[in-house]
Amino acid sequence: MKSEEKKQMVYEAEGQSKLLKNLAKWSRNAMGLSSIGVVIAYYGLSHSGMKFAFGVFGVIFTVICFIACLLINLAIRNGRRNVNHILEKLK
Repeated sequence: MKSEEKKQMVYEAEGQSKLLKNLAKWSRNAMGLSSIGVVIAYYGLSHSGMKFAFGVFGVIFTVICFIACLLINLAIRNGRRNVNHILEKLK
């Protein structure tokens, strides 16, 4: 393997590692937002009338944030696998 190809692969692995750290932050934020959604859902579902609508919104918001967190974690797992694959090629 040429040294230029190795440099390019190392550059790619470093770039992907930075993006994986960024995705980890997004995952943490999505999980935090889903926790807020649980609080909103509890508040709204424990009351009636207009406050009940907040409960429904909280449940939907929680589910969306949780699914986003799962997808982000899947992307992180696949990204780490890809970085490891790139680094294995360098050996």
